[in-house]
Amino acid sequence: MRRLLMAACVALGPGAAMAQDAARDAGAAQAIQSATEAETILPEGEGRSETFAYCTACHNTALIRRSRFTRQQWDGLMDWMAERHGMNPLDGDFRRTIVDYLAAHFGPAQAPARGRNPFLN
Repeated sequence: MRRLLMAACVALGPGAAMAQDAARDAGAAQAIQSATEAETILPEGEGRSETFAYCTACHNTALIRRSRFTRQQWDGLMDWMAERHGMNPLDGDFRRTIVDYLAAHFGPAQAPARGRNPFLN
């Protein structure tokens, strides 16, 4: 198998070898990411499992956790990721579940009341 892969790289030129290296590196990064995060890093709620499984196939949860979008923005982001980044399009109830979860837990942040210390409960 390795000889066949090497022969293909030689036949296709250095671009094929670079693509192979990039794919291997991306796979390794995804494996490390998956090993370092657990679903429980996201807030509890309906749709957490679906969101974690679907979204972490491409990126870690830090990207989700630092984002603060409206439901409409989260919904539009699903189309943008499918169009620009090749994400499998989300449709129907599955899409609704994920977008509802994201909007409920990662919606626009509320400013603290004036005079109230935001670091104290």
